[in-house]
Amino acid sequence: MKATKKIVCLTLAMVMVALAFVMPVAAADDMPLVIVDGFASTKLYTDFGTENQKEAFFGSDTDIEAMITDVGGAFIGGLIKYGYNDKDFEAFADSFIPALNKYFEPIAYNTDGTPKNDIGYYVTDKPIAEYTEEEKAQYFTTFTLDTAKMYGEDKAYCFSYDWRKSPIDLAEELKDFINDVRAKEGAKKVNVVCLSLGSAVMLAYLDANGGKRINNCVFASPAWQGTSLVGNLFSGNIELDIYAVENYLVKSADVSATTHIAAYIISFIASYEGLSHEYFGDINAAIQGVIPYVYEDSLIPLMSGMPSLWALVPGEDYEAAKEFLFPEGIDANLEAVIDPYNEIQTNAKQIIEAAQDDGMNFAIVCGYNRQMVPVSSEYKQSDEVIDVEYMTGGATCALYLQAHDDWAQVYTQKIKDGHNHISWDYKIDMSTAMFPEQTWLIKNMSHSQYNADDGTLDTIIWLLKADEQYTVHTDKENHPQFSLYNTYKRHVTPITIDGLLGDVDNSGAVNTVDAKLALKIAAGQVKATDYQLEVGDIDEDGEITTVDVKYILYIAGEIPYVIE
Repeated sequence: MKATKKIVCLTLAMVMVALAFVMPVAAADDMPLVIVDGFASTKLYTDFGTENQKEAFFGSDTDIEAMITDVGGAFIGGLIKYGYNDKDFEAFADSFIPALNKYFEPIAYNTDGTPKNDIGYYVTDKPIAEYTEEEKAQYFTTFTLDTAKMYGEDKAYCFSYDWRKSPIDLAEELKDFINDVRAKEGAKKVNVVCLSLGSAVMLAYLDANGGKRINNCVFASPAWQGTSLVGNLFSGNIELDIYAVENYLVKSADVSATTHIAAYIISFIASYEGLSHEYFGDINAAIQGVIPYVYEDSLIPLMSGMPSLWALVPGEDYEAAKEFLFPEGIDANLEAVIDPYNEIQTNAKQIIEAAQDDGMNFAIVCGYNRQMVPVSSEYKQSDEVIDVEYMTGGATCALYLQAHDDWAQVYTQKIKDGHNHISWDYKIDMSTAMFPEQTWLIKNMSHSQYNADDGTLDTIIWLLKADEQYTVHTDKENHPQFSLYNTYKRHVTPITIDGLLGDVDNSGAVNTVDAKLALKIAAGQVKATDYQLEVGDIDEDGEITTVDVKYILYIAGEIPYVIE
């Protein structure tokens, strides 16, 4: 009898094990999605929950316009006082710093790493489909809404958080949020997409929890390795450069009439060396003189203790930033808050690899070919906010408006792994990145430009719905490693042909023969092939014209140029 019972029990156990293998498992696109948006994505409020509740940071459009009017007017007024008072930097500072501080004091942190004010925010713990249109507009960014729209709003959740806090503290909150979503959806795993600062929060989550509960994880324009924008700011490396300003405005002008006009004015000044030296030089001198007041009266007392900003300082700038902001020594409490993420940032590759060993699929998507916000004289390759080098974890990048080996020379990939990881425009060599097989780049796309209608989200959604680890070789026709965001057509085009920019005849070199062939195409005598259009459309307006012929001649002669 006992032997029979044992046999029956053993048989039942074997049946249960077999059933576990044949029971249907949710496909990746049926899994719930957790969206971890970026810096300032969750609206923070002072006097939260009371009749005096007010958005603490960059509220309605009216508030933003008021801020621009207040601070911009005060800045111009300060310059006037500076000029009329024999270059009095203190008068300049006294004019505009109070106007600046008014907008940053509500979210400010003390230098010991604690917040100055009580802040609250709305917790969004339901699928996005369950919110009204008015609530969606109030709670979520365009990135969150468009991602949810393409993925499926009934399965998409957005993690709301106080983005001023340490990513490590936020990672603990994210853990609870993910577990709550899993429980609500009856899911073993979730898919996750993180934008900008959200990647730092997710990296801290993976460090603490591994990847067992994560199916697909996509870092979009990730700030997991920091940005030189904050690194320079916290290290005191501030210097306006007229050409960096010009580059930034020209590239930004494709979406704004105001910046287009400003770009034209700056370009005019930059084109005349005397003007640039006389006027812009004087403005830069005034700014350099007032910077110490800005640090002493604004940045250090209000922002230097904010843990999330320290998470955005690249590792190579970290110690220098502490010494610059706190020459007499950093507060021990603040250091205890910020040092742990610096260590996580340093160990990022090992953390991701360990999560992959747990079964998590991982990918990075980001933009490039934008001028960094010009707080310094650097011309780094970026998406305007984060350096490509940091987003990709070590890609080798040519400077903005330049290419490897002076354009016309054939560049040799640094790490020869059997695959081509060099962009067709010779600006990026992905072979040196942390995950060269799992990183996709979109030329001309700015930091938060992802949109449901122009193709900028297509690769992200494709990756989120993957049933295995996708690489840049999985679908080279639709999702190659490098794509082009055409600023004229407002659409992303996959770049599927490997070729040298300007090499219209595909000879392996750029010379006058290419210019002659391009001229025939421009004149309508020859119909351009797909390859010729990709390598010959230098200004990326969707066709080969005489303007492109001019640039091809520049490339052939190794003459530096700026695309107008």
